[in-house]
Amino acid sequence: MKVLKSVYSWFRQRIPEIYFRFRHAGSIFSKRFFTLSVSGHIELESDFGLDESKAIDRGNKAPDGRYYSKYHTVDWAGLPPSIKQAIRNYDSVLRMFLGDGYLVNDGMVWRNYAIPEAYRNTELFSQNWHYDKVVDFRNVQLFVLVSDVTADDGPFEFVANPDEHKLLPSVMDRNNKDLNLIARKLTGKRGDTLLFSTGSTPHRAGIPAEGRYRDIFSIAFFPAYTNIGQSSIALLAGPD
Repeated sequence: MKVLKSVYSWFRQRIPEIYFRFRHAGSIFSKRFFTLSVSGHIELESDFGLDESKAIDRGNKAPDGRYYSKYHTVDWAGLPPSIKQAIRNYDSVLRMFLGDGYLVNDGMVWRNYAIPEAYRNTELFSQNWHYDKVVDFRNVQLFVLVSDVTADDGPFEFVANPDEHKLLPSVMDRNNKDLNLIARKLTGKRGDTLLFSTGSTPHRAGIPAEGRYRDIFSIAFFPAYTNIGQSSIALLAGPD
């Protein structure tokens, strides 16, 4: 009898938790496109930024024969300690979002320049709304401003409250027709960061005003099954 009472008491105490877990599981399975957006700041080392001697053309060539974006990659060994520490700080978030043993790709620093008015309807450096579908929609990036960015510098833009149940066809097609989207802009000071679900959240590159440009760093994270990048377990266990 004491055993039955003990089991009954335990079960009664767990009913709220069991109810919550089943309800949460139902909510999880009803969503296909989970989203993530976490802002922060790091004290970025003063010598880190775009190395113009290493930068190569990026994006599509404009009708005038020019490219309006350039970039270079940065491997794990070349990352400044502040960015490595930021990734360590977000490790638990990334594991919950992508799973244990998620992968870390090489980082990238890039610069976008102003686009002449005549070419603004031509996608040259991802300035149309889009998703980053790589293997699938499960990928995350950490963005770091490497210079102060204002609205005139063509800041990164993203949808504030995206639909987690379905995709927007015009965003999938990159035809830029969803002009009623409520967007936020990644403006701020050097060292400001954004951990962001680029695979499942509509986003685009802003276009700098004439005579201006925007520099930014990003590093991408993927689930282990994609085989894109290096093991986070090995990288984060090693020394800086």
